[in-house]
Amino acid sequence: MKKLFSVIALTALVLSLPSASFAAKAKGSPTPSDSPAATRPIPMYSEVSSIDVAGKTWTHKNKDGKEVKFVVTDKTDIKNNKAPANFEEIKVGDWVAGMRLKKSDTEYEVTEITKFGPRTNKSANPSAPSAVATPAKAG
Repeated sequence: MKKLFSVIALTALVLSLPSASFAAKAKGSPTPSDSPAATRPIPMYSEVSSIDVAGKTWTHKNKDGKEVKFVVTDKTDIKNNKAPANFEEIKVGDWVAGMRLKKSDTEYEVTEITKFGPRTNKSANPSAPSAVATPAKAG
């Protein structure tokens, strides 16, 4: 009976070790909610509401009125339609496209600017038929 009890206790101990080490690894691995900053760039398309050329930042006012700050660094690759460009060329009212990293709910670090200028209407196609119907002639 003692031998059977010892075998059962030893088996239980051996089987519990892998799950204990797995639980320790799971606790140590970070989850997305643990780190506030994103590690992967996300796309942006932002209207410039105000700009600080010296500080290399601009703000965008959301529909709900919240201002979001975009920070350009020395590492930011700035181009306008594949041509090299400077931050100083961006003006209030321009729309800026590129990639960003989230630093907080109201601040992003800009990693890449690919295009800026007046907003373009991507759905406008001059060869597409008009959506306005013309009345038929009676007759």
